[in-house]
Amino acid sequence: MLVKLVDLFTFFSVVLRAGTLVFQSFLLGGVVFGLLVARSSPEVSKEAIDRVQSSTWSLLRISAVGLAIVQLLYLYVDSAVLMVTAEIGFDQVVGANFFISGSVVFIAALLTIVVASGNKKFARWALPVLAAIIMGASVMTNHAASRLEGRTLLITFSCIHELAVGFWIGGLPFLVLGLYRAKDPAVQWTVVKRFSPLALASVGALVASGLAMSFKYVGSFTALIGTSYGVMLIAKATMLGGLLVLGGVNFLLIRNTTKEYALPRLRRLIEAEVGIGITVILTAASLTAQPPAVDQISDTLTPAQIFKRFEPRVPRLRYRYITEASGPDARESLVSGKALAYNVDGEPLSARLINYSIESEANHHWMGLVVLAMGLLALLERTGNAPWAKYWPLLLICIAIFIFLQADSECWPVGWKGFWACWIDPESFQHRIAAIVCAAFGIFELRIRRKQEGNNPLALVFPAMCAIGGAVLLTHEHAISNVKESTLVEWSHVPMGVLAVFAGWARWLELRLPEKNRVLASWVWPVCFVFIALILLNYREI
Repeated sequence: MLVKLVDLFTFFSVVLRAGTLVFQSFLLGGVVFGLLVARSSPEVSKEAIDRVQSSTWSLLRISAVGLAIVQLLYLYVDSAVLMVTAEIGFDQVVGANFFISGSVVFIAALLTIVVASGNKKFARWALPVLAAIIMGASVMTNHAASRLEGRTLLITFSCIHELAVGFWIGGLPFLVLGLYRAKDPAVQWTVVKRFSPLALASVGALVASGLAMSFKYVGSFTALIGTSYGVMLIAKATMLGGLLVLGGVNFLLIRNTTKEYALPRLRRLIEAEVGIGITVILTAASLTAQPPAVDQISDTLTPAQIFKRFEPRVPRLRYRYITEASGPDARESLVSGKALAYNVDGEPLSARLINYSIESEANHHWMGLVVLAMGLLALLERTGNAPWAKYWPLLLICIAIFIFLQADSECWPVGWKGFWACWIDPESFQHRIAAIVCAAFGIFELRIRRKQEGNNPLALVFPAMCAIGGAVLLTHEHAISNVKESTLVEWSHVPMGVLAVFAGWARWLELRLPEKNRVLASWVWPVCFVFIALILLNYREI
């Protein structure tokens, strides 16, 4: 029980670390947006820019409140885990780097709330100081601060990287809110044109610093594809590529079109940028929870090992369990005298582990068939020749039932584990949350497609649930002691998470963009579903 609780606390620690990075980025972005973008000038309406400034300070205070709350919870969870695992008292935890850093961030966030609520002239010089303190405290606990060689250079790159993320991705929510609150198209256009060069400079700094740190933390192509750190880095880079595409479209709209044409499209594209950007930050949080690839020399997969695991094979659709030769630790088949299956290191697997893998593979393959049907039906509906295909969301409810009953066969109601025992198991907990998300996703989407009402806010439940599901996959953890096996599981789950994120925000754009600009987005998300299904159908554990 103690081990399970520690594992669950560890999972929440990663989630809270992600929340810390998100609110930290918002705080940094809000400070810069308030000082450089939402500023008064003679050429803009004072009333409109005042509304933008008011919304900026309000969102900045909310971000600071969120950072303070998440940081407090983060300190509690990490302190509790350290005290249990290391068997030490609270007085010894207080001196740890993470506790000092977290306390500084917490106090600075509280001061930010006070300063952002007071005199704006004082805030204009005090807020950058507080933001710098939060930035410095955050860097104290990342990979750069723990390196023995090249620490100064890595800390510098890390600061540039986090500042760029804050100024660009962290500033996007303020831009969305500012465009909504301004009302005046002239002020909206001015705000967009002020933010554009800031975003462009941040993108350059983000990419340059990211490449520099990647060379130091990864070191080789084999380490990039052969470690969990490398896989997550690829996912982060892929989503960053999606952000750059959206940012490039925005840049071209600003440079080459009029404000009357650009503004309705910019607002929707920026909404998608915000969602994908937050997911990038969540992925970065998962990276901080793993050792850099260069430190996993003995636990790095080779390209041959990856290909051997994922070479195309016929899906496993039958639960054919093997007979245990001599109890749960049996290593060899009585018939052939040879091991039935091996792990990635060539070690023979027990009958119990083989049966577990057989069940897991069959579960994923059945899910793959359902998701494939969903994607194909959505594509068929898109052609306009099969109106009945709009009922494909019913399949999501089937997925939810399947996850709840079969994903953890040891759990209630079909297994021997009790109801609450399953909820405190980290992996089972994540599976059941995914089932709830799927059911809600299916119910809302089916209602929307049946009513076919324009501008129905409930229509946004589908892309939101899809994007959230992708984010969950990107932070999903499995209790696997073999590091290489864990990396192979990441190679299945992480691409699906990225595709789910892209699918969700493509559907969002289909609903939110002007009708004549929806065509591309309307095809992207069903295609993403098809690719997710193909990954599921080739999922392997042995």
